[in-house]
Amino acid sequence: MGHLSELKGVEKPVTEWLSKMGWSFKSNEDLKTYERPFSKPIIEQILVEKTALINNISEEVAQHAVEMLMQNLNNPIPILGNEAFLDKLVSGVTLSVKDKDIDVLFIDFENIWENDFIVTNQFWVQGYKMVKTDIVLLVNGVPLVPIEAKQRARKGTNWMEGVRQFSTYDQRADKLYMCHCFGVACNGRITKYGVPGASSSYFNEWKNTLLDVSQPNPILEPTNDLCPTYQDKKDGFWNFDVDRLPNGEVLERMKLGIIGLLQPARVLDILKHFLVFEREEGKIVKKVARYQQLRAANKIADRVIKGDLDQGVIWHTQGSGKSLTMLYTAYKLRQSKELKDPTIYIVVDRKDLREQIGGTFDDCEFPNARPVNNIGDLKHIIKTSPSGVFITTVQKFDELGDRQDLRDNVIVLIDEAHRTQYGNYQMELQAVLPNAKRFAFTGTPIPKTHQEFGIVDQEKGKHEYYLDKYSIQDAIDDGATKPIRYTFGPTEWFLDKEKLKEGYEEITAELTEDEKKAVERRVSAWKVFLKHPDRVETLAKDIATDFKEMLEPQGYKAQIVACDKEACVLYYNELMNYFDRSEVAIIFSTGHYEEGEKYELYKDHYKEDKERKKLIKQFKKRITEEEQKMGNNLKIFIVCNMLLTGFDAPIEQTMYLDSPLRDHNLLQAVARTNRPYDDKVTKLSKEFGRIVDYVGVFQNYKEALNYDPEDIGEFEDVESLVKTFPKVLDEAFKPFNNIKLEDSYECTMAIVRKLSEIDHGKFENDFREVIQLWESISPHPALRESKIKYLWLNEIYEIYLEEFKRLDFDAEIYAAKTRKLIQETSKLLNFKGHLPEISIDSDYLNKLKEIKLDPSDKAEKIIRDIETVIRKNEVNSAVYVEFQNRLDDLIKQKQEESLAIEEILNQLGGLYSELDDIASLPERMGFPDKGSFEFFTIIKNNSGESFNEELVREFSFEAAEKIKAKIYNGWQEVPREFDRLKYEILLLSVNPKFEELKIDGNDELMEQIMKAVLQNYKLS
Repeated sequence: MGHLSELKGVEKPVTEWLSKMGWSFKSNEDLKTYERPFSKPIIEQILVEKTALINNISEEVAQHAVEMLMQNLNNPIPILGNEAFLDKLVSGVTLSVKDKDIDVLFIDFENIWENDFIVTNQFWVQGYKMVKTDIVLLVNGVPLVPIEAKQRARKGTNWMEGVRQFSTYDQRADKLYMCHCFGVACNGRITKYGVPGASSSYFNEWKNTLLDVSQPNPILEPTNDLCPTYQDKKDGFWNFDVDRLPNGEVLERMKLGIIGLLQPARVLDILKHFLVFEREEGKIVKKVARYQQLRAANKIADRVIKGDLDQGVIWHTQGSGKSLTMLYTAYKLRQSKELKDPTIYIVVDRKDLREQIGGTFDDCEFPNARPVNNIGDLKHIIKTSPSGVFITTVQKFDELGDRQDLRDNVIVLIDEAHRTQYGNYQMELQAVLPNAKRFAFTGTPIPKTHQEFGIVDQEKGKHEYYLDKYSIQDAIDDGATKPIRYTFGPTEWFLDKEKLKEGYEEITAELTEDEKKAVERRVSAWKVFLKHPDRVETLAKDIATDFKEMLEPQGYKAQIVACDKEACVLYYNELMNYFDRSEVAIIFSTGHYEEGEKYELYKDHYKEDKERKKLIKQFKKRITEEEQKMGNNLKIFIVCNMLLTGFDAPIEQTMYLDSPLRDHNLLQAVARTNRPYDDKVTKLSKEFGRIVDYVGVFQNYKEALNYDPEDIGEFEDVESLVKTFPKVLDEAFKPFNNIKLEDSYECTMAIVRKLSEIDHGKFENDFREVIQLWESISPHPALRESKIKYLWLNEIYEIYLEEFKRLDFDAEIYAAKTRKLIQETSKLLNFKGHLPEISIDSDYLNKLKEIKLDPSDKAEKIIRDIETVIRKNEVNSAVYVEFQNRLDDLIKQKQEESLAIEEILNQLGGLYSELDDIASLPERMGFPDKGSFEFFTIIKNNSGESFNEELVREFSFEAAEKIKAKIYNGWQEVPREFDRLKYEILLLSVNPKFEELKIDGNDELMEQIMKAVLQNYKLS
């Protein structure tokens, strides 16, 4: 027999800690005085006495109220009984006493220390069977928190044994189950909490060290030796700490969870604000907030109630439960007496997100919450100023005119605030609700999010980039999301460049240079490669094989992400060789302007809203015989843009990625696979999400993972820019002041006439300054006064481009022929299947060493990974040419076996490390931007032995400055502007001090420089 026991190793220290937090320890002997029958979980005498004191009523009346409360424990369905009991426990009951209705409360939430907080052990309740809970927390005699304590040193036992015991509470002792708020399982090492009956993957660790100081907290008393406490200098919040290892990792994880979660004020906070009973497809699922959800909601509520600051960013990563966080936040704000029945707007930018969040509020039966049906409905809400929660799209605020709600108890919670919330819509929202508090929720923030919703402390000169943060790594560590594994599936191509060049010259023989450039912009050569018939056929076969071997046996599902609608259909047609039509579906938007061949290709896959929702519902379900009888055999979705955001299907385990997504779009897309999935029937539990990458996007994903808002730099002084904007706009508009601006032919002609008279260069510069200022200031509400004038200036500029700059030429005819030519001159050489799954990140080479491959195969893998990175980037940067040359030399030496494989591996590792650091290379070499660095590299690559580094550097700096002084929004769409910039570069190159560089007359070099101009200085 072991020497460590559950009593002394777990129960005793836990009860001691709790007794120092405000819980009063009572032993079994102490509680016998109340003569509680084992068949009743509630100590009725305590509840009656506390109810009488809290409400200042007689014990006789209190007894009647308690009996009404306890009637809910007779419900034959335990989960419904639990919901009804907790609802009445929190809100109270109404009694008629002497012909007068009175409200009776069972818990004092205003002055919590008026309640009775008891911790006891070995709490027995008799139901169908006897349940003996190790530790129980009782509030006013109600057993709210059962705690199962297990010993860490006993073989085969851990905290999950406690979860297994919880899973039968509703069957063994249903009345005890109906009383509980949440359950806790601990084993000396760790503390987990969740809802009894849920699987272990839904029991979470509490990792937050914030103290609840909404009421006096005993932990902060000077004589309390429970744990160290401190006030955070950054945010002013009080925290506690526990013993840690020398590296900073928490040693006492169980203690951290007990103190963080079970402070009496926090337990009551969770009971009142942070439990939901969600209804979905006939089932009721009880959920308790995770620590980051409670933390964020309380920070928002604290900021709104204090009123000193009126906005903030909640950065919680994809899959961490943002919709529920918004629900908890809204519920807490609505319950606040200080806010006097506030109005809360949940604002989204897409209809499907409104339906998703609205569905969450509906499923949880949130009181006084509803979607905004149309513009008229929103006008009525603004006019009547009702309290409640209203879920709407941001676009509706664009048509409210001068209507305003000036109240200061209006709160706006903005979902996915990295997207369209920054333009005119957000400006209109702020104008309609000028005194509202605004909080941005995002899983993939961009700098604009922090600049618009972050806080600047003018006195201290500090920036608050986010009010609350829950990162990707936090979510993975907590099990809120699953880690994502990646595997490459690269392809090798041969392109007959000579044949392509000849064919292209033949197709475009009669075109001008400007028209040829227009054709090149329309071709999208990369899409031609991705949609090559040989490639689609090969990858479809690979997807089918992978799915049937890796996913189908386990019951998982998958998404294929293609580059466009045509690629979706091409994949679908090819997959029909391996799947039944019932197993695969395309989801893409219905086009309104497609005709001819495109319409014929897409029409069979267009779906109405109702059918699309039905398919999504089917996709989320496991394929069973019952589902198949109901017509559901769906296993794979093919998409290009839809279902990449706001789509949660935990059963999706793999994404086959064949589209070059970037930045936050990539981060959102791959997060479709990271949702936890547990199937109670099959006992299947998802261990990881999986991405099969056919295009090589990992560099972007790494950058997204490493995103740090503090890299943004200083926030701009928007207020000073706001003051200058009207003057700048007036200056640009001056030539058109005498024109009557209206929707008419005469107005257009007057604008064209005036444009023909003015200095085009000055007009372009003025317009560029206006655009840049607007983008910097938007969506500041002060811009609303200038909005109409600004929009007219944009209209005038479009007329200017159409009349004086753009070509009257249909490039698509020639582009289609060119795409066909590229397809004919390219050939798929090789596809070697998937490489071992591995994350491409800063630890890439170390991870590679751990994979069991022989040295030759490891070299092959690094070669292919480097080629993927180069292939994705070489069109954007000349520096990759040098890397390709060095790689080609190593490939040749490997093939000829002229160098030992170990040395080749060393050199490849060094090459990869350099490649990994390339993003910071311009800055490290002292260049002001990437464009000047590109000029330098291009000239260096063309100089040979006569390279003069200082002179080339000086030329690159001056060229970049000249270009930046001349460009404006949309210049790259104007062929003549391209020629104008080229002329500027040529003028600089013939300057006597730069003549030795021999740029003038070297057409190929000049073409490369201009390509770099287009890549690095285009403005959209």
